[in-house]
Amino acid sequence: MKQKTYRKTPWIGWWLLPLLLAGCGHSAKLTGKVTYQARPVCHGMVILVSADKTARSGVIESDGSYAVEGVPWGDTKIAVISRDPAKGRSATRAQKPGQTDKKGASSQGPAVEGWFPLPSQYEMPRTSGLRCTVDSGDVKYDIDLK
Repeated sequence: MKQKTYRKTPWIGWWLLPLLLAGCGHSAKLTGKVTYQARPVCHGMVILVSADKTARSGVIESDGSYAVEGVPWGDTKIAVISRDPAKGRSATRAQKPGQTDKKGASSQGPAVEGWFPLPSQYEMPRTSGLRCTVDSGDVKYDIDLK
């Protein structure tokens, strides 16, 4: 009678497979600075739409810097939104601008020093004309609006 032989799994084993596959996500972190006519955009959001139609976003800091994580590799369309922060709704009460609450306080949002409006064409990825190619690792991409 023949004896069955079994092939031994190397000591690395199957438990290591998920760890190896975890690094195969093919996404990157995109960072940079947003400027308009050489002035830093100090408020708003950067929106990235990848070729697979997934969207990621990041906040624009007061110095114009932004960071967006988990951006898939490949061609990416970009939009920049920077609406007047003084005209936004109150996040806690969903009031319209200019309304007063029960205590008589206005819902006028805080003014952001140095804020200025951007042309509306930059608010949509398909009309902004902004694109970049994302590849492995951290990608630095400054967004210079004209």
